[in-house]
Amino acid sequence: MKITSAFGYLIAVLIVLAGWVGATAVAAGAWDTVRDSTLVPVTQDRADAEGFSVAVFTDIVQPERDIICQGRDGDDQTVSIKPAAIDVPVTTDGTEWHLINLLPKGRDGLKVRCGSRDKRVDNATYSYAIVDGFTSRGERGQAIATTGLLAGLALGGWTFYCRRQLKKSRPTQAGTS
Repeated sequence: MKITSAFGYLIAVLIVLAGWVGATAVAAGAWDTVRDSTLVPVTQDRADAEGFSVAVFTDIVQPERDIICQGRDGDDQTVSIKPAAIDVPVTTDGTEWHLINLLPKGRDGLKVRCGSRDKRVDNATYSYAIVDGFTSRGERGQAIATTGLLAGLALGGWTFYCRRQLKKSRPTQAGTS
């Protein structure tokens, strides 16, 4: 099918935008899995989190302090748990917890430890949650965005090619006197 109307460009842009909106909705749903997860105090036994994500929460937000969280896996290897991109509040048993760190790909036998870098007394309590489906939703959102972008670019390119061929096939009208 040859698309010779400039309308093809508009459709291409709409496909890219639809892919972006769909991808954002799917990826944002990944945070729902974090919000709905069950919190476990870091003082409890090691977590078996292979194939899952690990979210770390605190009951006291301390933005002025540099709180770091690390884990030790079953092989006694140190695992750095990166700060979370957003604050996700979770209320459990009347206590409001705030997401502070997230490990997208957990490991078995993980022992989570958190504390301040300044080594001062820390009155905060820390908990972790094993989250199922966080990374898969993010990857699914990325796939939707990429598919939408590629489809839009393909349609835009095809429209350009068809319009160019149409322009070449039309005889040029030289000025006749």
